[in-house]
Amino acid sequence: MDNEAMESKVEKSHETPLALALANSKRPQATPLEVFKLARRRWLEGKKISFGQLAQEIGVSRGTLYRWVGKKDLLMDEIFWSLTGPAFERAVRETPGHGIDHIVNVHRSFMVSILSFPPMQQFIREDPSYAFRILTNFASGVSQRIISLSAEHLREQERQGHIQLHSPAEKLAEIFILANQGILYSDVISGRSPAIDKACAIIRLLLTSSEAIEQQAGSFKMEEASDTGSLQT
Repeated sequence: MDNEAMESKVEKSHETPLALALANSKRPQATPLEVFKLARRRWLEGKKISFGQLAQEIGVSRGTLYRWVGKKDLLMDEIFWSLTGPAFERAVRETPGHGIDHIVNVHRSFMVSILSFPPMQQFIREDPSYAFRILTNFASGVSQRIISLSAEHLREQERQGHIQLHSPAEKLAEIFILANQGILYSDVISGRSPAIDKACAIIRLLLTSSEAIEQQAGSFKMEEASDTGSLQT
């Protein structure tokens, strides 16, 4: 092997990730979390998410970007969750009272905060078809996680003795979120005022019906026990 070939081999052997990182020490090293932070910042600034631009700014290939975050919808899911999750938890903390009124008002506060958020308004206004598809995707990660939060909120109210659930908390929460998505986002995207009162009325009806069914069932059992006792005397 001649000297030139040996020098070339030595140079290539020094192109390790460490060597490259040290050579670019002033530039933060890319990670999936850095991609998320950059994409979230761009979205909050009202900019469209471009995988090409993200890859270029982060300093990785598009292939690496896709391996890290998946397709664009999955990245948007994480961005929305980073906003909607804390918004729901804040609504639970800051809404006074307990029981059905508390639950309805938690969802009202949550819906108002999301729909009045300027970046969300701009996102819906500038790309309504994509916004409708991703925001009303009931199988999305963000929808499923909000359902879990809502179900846990219902269970907590039941544990504290403020409500009685005849239906499983997860099933009720699914209907709550489905009603919220279907009514609110379709109205906003269609240019109508969001029907928050209608969505809240559905939630109240479901909770009231659930409570009424439970009370009727309990009343029926008491009557049955009374009738049985009278027959035995």
